[in-house]
Amino acid sequence: MNVRSNIVNTQSVRHQKFLDISFNQDESCFSCSSENGFKVYNSNPLSCKLTYISNDQERCGIAYSKMLHRTNYIALLGGGLKPKYPPNKLIVWDDLKKKESIVLKFMSPLKSVFISRIYIIAVLANSIEIFQFQPKTVKICPSLSIEHNSTCDFVICQNNRSQRRGTNESNSFIKNKMSIKCYLAYVSPRMLGQIHIADLSQLRYNENNPDESQLLPTSIIKAHKSAIRLVRLNKQGTMVATCSRQGTLIRIFSTINGVLLKEFRRGLDRADIYEMSFSPNGTRLAVISDKQTLHIFQLTSLQSEEGNENDTNKEKDNFNHNKTHVLRNYVPHIWKPKYIYSVWSMCSLHLKNPLLRDGLNSNEPDLEFLNDRCKIGWSTGTGNDDNDNYYDEDTLILVWKGRGIWEKYVILEHEHNDENDEMHSPKVVKNYTINETLNRDASSTAPKKKKWELVRESWREL
Repeated sequence: MNVRSNIVNTQSVRHQKFLDISFNQDESCFSCSSENGFKVYNSNPLSCKLTYISNDQERCGIAYSKMLHRTNYIALLGGGLKPKYPPNKLIVWDDLKKKESIVLKFMSPLKSVFISRIYIIAVLANSIEIFQFQPKTVKICPSLSIEHNSTCDFVICQNNRSQRRGTNESNSFIKNKMSIKCYLAYVSPRMLGQIHIADLSQLRYNENNPDESQLLPTSIIKAHKSAIRLVRLNKQGTMVATCSRQGTLIRIFSTINGVLLKEFRRGLDRADIYEMSFSPNGTRLAVISDKQTLHIFQLTSLQSEEGNENDTNKEKDNFNHNKTHVLRNYVPHIWKPKYIYSVWSMCSLHLKNPLLRDGLNSNEPDLEFLNDRCKIGWSTGTGNDDNDNYYDEDTLILVWKGRGIWEKYVILEHEHNDENDEMHSPKVVKNYTINETLNRDASSTAPKKKKWELVRESWREL
């Protein structure tokens, strides 16, 4: 796992190292699925915690692995050239007992899995199946229809007191079902650009008569005019981020009432946004597209726990970290020029292949890197109390599937004084490009915004 100093020829064909990468619920760990098993790593600092290599050379491929927090349970799906399990079989592996704890079979192949101490959610091509997590699994509601091969997301959240005390999820659910909120977001199979938000805590399952179980109530949000590419929920279950296949706009909605909270612009040209991730406290959103550009958007919190004006003003200041156009305050809003009134990211960075030395073959595109895909996680640490966790809103972890690279990025604030620059060169007239106008205030009397930048702090090869 040492850093490679030699130059790698990216024109040569390399075997994709991992079939899939998945972070656990608090993003403190991530699992890597491969052709011969899976591995579990600690996110930050990086360290390998578990390695599972199949003894059966004829059936060893794991296409997807999903951890249950930091417990011994891992959901597995077979895949690759020599899949360990059929594509329609879901396995919950108990690493403590080194055996299969739960086996579920379906009529069609599985795409992904969400697992918690209460639910097992199996995502198929055209439907979502929800089960109770117990030795004898029980389907607790009818199948949910979704758009073919579309995106979905699931989050289970508790109140802050339960999180600080380390309350067991299952015991708390038994004592008070309403103390835990479980949200499932998925794309509507019938209406273009719409998503459904379901609160699983509203389910009323009748163990004596399963046929009397009710349908899962959902709320509908009209997110985009075109087909939806990605849906992501924040850890608190209060916000949902969506983007269309156009990839120019990212919209943030409230899961409570479906109101549009914020709209951000990634860029002007079309792009495939393949990954989005909320920070643990929901203050920032990380977005990455097939152009391999990482964007960080500053969000305004939906509500303040204390509910005082100082927190509200602070949130407005944080939101102003995002970039806006130089003409935003001069063009009448009645004209509704969407581009000028757009809000861009607070900082962005064009990612580069760390295995390639700077300046080498700079005129030729790194096609292998452009075709690679990564997963985004936010750094998590342990506080003074063993039951408390603190979340670093300035540190991101990127893990790449094709190259098997772990990267750590930090968001830094740096000083910038336009007045000093103009004082040293008052007669110089500069023509600003579109991107540069996003970094410059409309007038010298306008309040100066903080300047942020993304820096890669370290990287390792897994």
